[in-house]
Amino acid sequence: MAQRFFGHPTFATLQSTPKVGHHSLPAKVTEDSGINLSSSSQKHLPGGDNIVNTQIDDIGKKAQDLIERINQSRAMDQKIMNSFEEKLMQKVSEMCQQVKEQMFEYYEEHSQGMQAKLIELTGVLERSNQLSLELQDASQTLAAINKGLQQSSGQ
Repeated sequence: MAQRFFGHPTFATLQSTPKVGHHSLPAKVTEDSGINLSSSSQKHLPGGDNIVNTQIDDIGKKAQDLIERINQSRAMDQKIMNSFEEKLMQKVSEMCQQVKEQMFEYYEEHSQGMQAKLIELTGVLERSNQLSLELQDASQTLAAINKGLQQSSGQ
């Protein structure tokens, strides 16, 4: 259903909540003149219909222009927000990348230190294992000497 509003076949509307008590003149939309006041509130003056219709059309055009400017402003606001969002996402990505790089540098520094300590620990464990073997050999030697002494004193 094609409706005309303020004499225009298409009309971009604002999203607004109507307020109770703000409707002073009931009006209806028609195809021929845009807006007509209801018959109960319209005054019939000789030659006055054209003046009233012209004034109503002027008000309608001004309202339409205002709505178009508001919608253009909203579209511009949306573009600005989209641009801001893109720039913000880019900055966040850049910062995340920098943090990752610093984190990997930190890992690399500490990995080298841990590698040196692991090499040192491996050497200590090898030396400890060697000393343990030497201690076992010494213990076995002492046990053989002790056994030999016991046998010689028992004879």
